[in-house]
Amino acid sequence: MRTICSMILIAIAAFSSAAAQDNPGITDELAQQPFWVDHTVFRQSQSDSLEVEIYYKIYSSLLPFHKWGNKFKAEYVVDIIVNKKGKQVTGTSNEGEIVADSYEASISKDDFIINRVLFHLLPDDYQLIARLSDPGSGELIAPVKDDLKFKDLGKKIPEISGFEFIREVTPVTEDSQFVRSGLRMIPSVSRIYGEDEPEVIIYYEIYNLPDFRGEYLAICDILDRDKKLISDSSMFPLDGQVTFHLEKIAINGLLPGEYRVELTIKSPGNDLKLTREDDFKIAWSATGLVKNDYRTAVEQLRYIATSDQMKQLQDALEKDRLRLWDEFWKSQDPTPTTAENEKKDEYYKRLRYADLNFGHFGRDGWKTDMGMVYITYGPPDEIERHPFDIDAKPYQFWYYYNLRRVFRFVDVNGYGEYELIYPYDGDTRKFR
Repeated sequence: MRTICSMILIAIAAFSSAAAQDNPGITDELAQQPFWVDHTVFRQSQSDSLEVEIYYKIYSSLLPFHKWGNKFKAEYVVDIIVNKKGKQVTGTSNEGEIVADSYEASISKDDFIINRVLFHLLPDDYQLIARLSDPGSGELIAPVKDDLKFKDLGKKIPEISGFEFIREVTPVTEDSQFVRSGLRMIPSVSRIYGEDEPEVIIYYEIYNLPDFRGEYLAICDILDRDKKLISDSSMFPLDGQVTFHLEKIAINGLLPGEYRVELTIKSPGNDLKLTREDDFKIAWSATGLVKNDYRTAVEQLRYIATSDQMKQLQDALEKDRLRLWDEFWKSQDPTPTTAENEKKDEYYKRLRYADLNFGHFGRDGWKTDMGMVYITYGPPDEIERHPFDIDAKPYQFWYYYNLRRVFRFVDVNGYGEYELIYPYDGDTRKFR
């Protein structure tokens, strides 16, 4: 009978072996997206056209770097095309390069660039096509398509511009294309907030009536589907023909998922109500889970932590929880001299995949038998599926060739939740 400790050692070995295989049975749905594109729209003064701003974000670690002297360099081309009824009406092509001082810097997951492209378009419906490519090979790295629907911001006054989702606001210290109202505002192109960005920031403009007098009351609501979770309000004076404003809404305590921000603009003593809404996301974060749902965060370590480590974390005082959780993962780091913790990243990548793919009727995917095996051993080298065999319930074999392991799962109840069936290869069930 294998002990829990020996199973942990096998699981650790699996992290470095199974993850490196080609996996025809399971695709990597959690790979970092290399190319993000977003847009917003503002009124252009003294013109019928609109100012349409296109933002793009490129993660440098997903570009093809090559040796360049004693450094590393990656080149890229971004093509932005705007079509109307299938015909191009405008576009641009931007070339750029990124230089990294070391190989480690070239693969850092935290490095990216953000840029902006400005078009002047008449109100109408368009299609945006954005492409990121490698000029050396001509290979298309990532295409993005989006539908653009712009209404006239000059017909109805007062009116609200589009939202620009912001990731960072700082004083202006140098020339920048992202300066507005005396501040440097870096767009959140992905609209993903979370651990490193604990508040949602939106910038917008209000186009005022010439003779309007008074103040604006802005009400910002954060909703999950139709359920209001956070509501915030602020008062501010109008400012000439155009009022520029930033809203900052703290999102501490919100779990990962998709949300909607709804803005309502009123004016005390005036017959005025303007509304606009848009979507954003809160990213999954292990640290965020520790802060908001510590019990679950510890429970999720069952496939890698020893019983003594689990007990220490479960019994921790609230003031010590985050420190002990960080210390646990530091003890697991295979390369403690680098900023990355590969084992931690791989573990949570598998856990998130299990949640996305193996959850069933309200049961978290990481708690299922398939989730347990996937998190412990990684993606199988091959999956043999038998969904329609005569006189047999649906079943699957998961093969791990290098580890010399095979797992058999059967849909025992016929509802799509596959259970690990005895005899099975390994004493894995004790983790449940």
